[in-house]
Parts: sequence; C-alpha cells; structure tokens
Amino acid sequence: MSSVAKNSAAASAAAAGPAEKPAAKRVRRTADEARRLILDAAEARLAKQGPEGLRLQDIARDVGISHPAILHHFESREGLVRALIARANTQLRDRLLGALGSDHPSQDAADHIGHVFEALSDRGTARLLSWLLLTGRATEQSDAHNVMSEIVDVLQARREEYSKEKGKPAPDKEDTLFVAMLTANAAFGEAIVGRQLAEATGLDQDGIKRFRAWFAKLLNDHLEDKR
Repeated sequence: MSSVAKNSAAASAAAAGPAEKPAAKRVRRTADEARRLILDAAEARLAKQGPEGLRLQDIARDVGISHPAILHHFESREGLVRALIARANTQLRDRLLGALGSDHPSQDAADHIGHVFEALSDRGTARLLSWLLLTGRATEQSDAHNVMSEIVDVLQARREEYSKEKGKPAPDKEDTLFVAMLTANAAFGEAIVGRQLAEATGLDQDGIKRFRAWFAKLLNDHLEDKR
C-alpha cells in the first residue's frame, strides 16, 4: 500500500473515532439465583436505609439488572416486600431455633441473645417487621407471632430439661415468655432507635457490643436465679 493510501486509511479511522468495545456478555442466571441476588440486595438496603430504601431502580442497579427484571421475578414492589417477609421469617426462625437446639441447655444465655440481636437488628428484620405493623401489613403477610410462640416453647422445653437434670422444679412458662419478650423488645428497640441513642450518649460500635453483653448477663443472672 502506498504512503498516500496508508495516510488516507489512517485519516478515515481517526475520523470514525475509536472502535466500539464489544458489548459485555450478559450473565445468565437461573431464576432462583436471580431471585436470591435481588433479595440479597434488597435486604442490604433494608438494613442500611430501612423500608424507604426499597426502591426497585436502586436494587436493580445494585444487582446489575434492569428494573423490569425485578418485576419479572416479583411482579411489583409489594411482591418483593412479601418475598422479603417470607425469607426474613424463615431466616429468623431457623437462626433462633437452630441456636436454641444446637447445644446443651445450660449454655450461657449470651450466645442466644447475640443470635437474637443479629437476626433482628443487624439484618434489618426488625425494621421491616415494624414497618409492616405500622402499615397494617403484618397480620396478612407475616407469621412472626408464630415464630415467637415457637421460640418460647423451645426455650421453655430447654429450661425444663435443664431443671430436670438438676432435680429442680420446672420454671414457670410465663417467666420464659417474659424473657423472650424482653429480649425481642430490646432487639427491636435497638434496630429502630438504638444507633441514634448510642451516638447521643457517646457510645461507638464497641459500646453497643458491650451493651449487648451487659444485657445478656442481666438475663443470664435472672435465669440462674430461677434454676
């Protein structure tokens, strides 16, 4: 090719601008995997921003999909919320009942308290359930009350088992119910206003952990007195 032709080809290429990059290949996911990723992203926004963070456009951007793709899997924002509720309830039940059933009944209550705070406060579940209650959705879409009842039954059975081993009278079930209610209320309270209260009193993240440990010791001392 002559130098004139080469210069002409170079000029034409420059005028055309840089070559377009090939389009990125779309990641092919199964429906179950796509739903899981969408729910993971929604849960992360819920934990960080509360229910007001459940915007489909933002969640779609977090996952790297289109807004219509979420509608394809969940039909609407309400459908996504219902799926989050179902998963939150399942995770809450599995996490708490698994913790209660995985060890000896004499285990320190601190481990169980830690599971409660992690499940309700750290993952945003309490925020979601509180929002459901305030908006009237909880009675239709949440079986959290059934989870609570089951937890009380399991905890009472463990306390009775431990008392039997020690040759002591079985604890009053109402006492077990009150322990569970106090723990749930504390975890819900921390999830809603705990961070703000901690900042107002000068507590950092380590201070919140110390509060949880103090609260667990308080309950553990109470349970020991009842044994």
